[in-house]
Amino acid sequence: MKLSVIVPALNEEKIICHTLRELKKRLPKGTQIVVADGKSTDGTAALARKYADVVYERGRDWQAASIAAGRNAGARKAKGDIFLFNDADTLPQKEFVDKALEILRMQPDVVSVGCVVRPDVSDWNTQLFFSILNGIVRVSTAIGRPVIAGNCVFYRADAFWKVHGFDEDMHASEDQDLSLRVSKIGRVVLLTQYTAYTSNRRLQQMGFLGLLNDWGHTTVNFLLGKKTKRYAIVREIT
Repeated sequence: MKLSVIVPALNEEKIICHTLRELKKRLPKGTQIVVADGKSTDGTAALARKYADVVYERGRDWQAASIAAGRNAGARKAKGDIFLFNDADTLPQKEFVDKALEILRMQPDVVSVGCVVRPDVSDWNTQLFFSILNGIVRVSTAIGRPVIAGNCVFYRADAFWKVHGFDEDMHASEDQDLSLRVSKIGRVVLLTQYTAYTSNRRLQQMGFLGLLNDWGHTTVNFLLGKKTKRYAIVREIT
């Protein structure tokens, strides 16, 4: 199986080189790296070309501005049998990558593999916020309605396209939506013993209560089947 990692990015010049360098260390040799650049106004695209196999910039053939559109755009340029969607501010443990690929290789009924997501800092309020999120993901997966975070998750390419990828009309909860849809055609696995570490910059910008309130509204709308643009995605706060 060939692996493609898809990194959506917008104005990430401060961290994109570090992320891509670290991903190269943690991914199997021969992994295709695709960066989907959402029309950055800084040096993100130029810097990404130093490390990525493909840098796909938003243009006439890629108009939508949602993170879902960026992930789908990158997937269209990916050649792998397996997709790893990995945000520009997130890094998985190598052990997670190895175990996820082993599961996907040995268990053909598995269509997606995720892990626990933790912040790259240790202050208590950030840890608490992520513990709440991880708890929801654990419970949802246990009851057969998985809502795995999209910042670091594996999908079989054929399953991804069978359910038409991310819903580009959704500006929030598009990752939860895809996880639920793909679970109807195969098994979604959450590896709770492994971690992907991500930035807490949303929390720094909005505060614990602000982000919890915003995320809460987003989740309620998602459960009610309403598409929302409320959630403060990275490009709105960087």
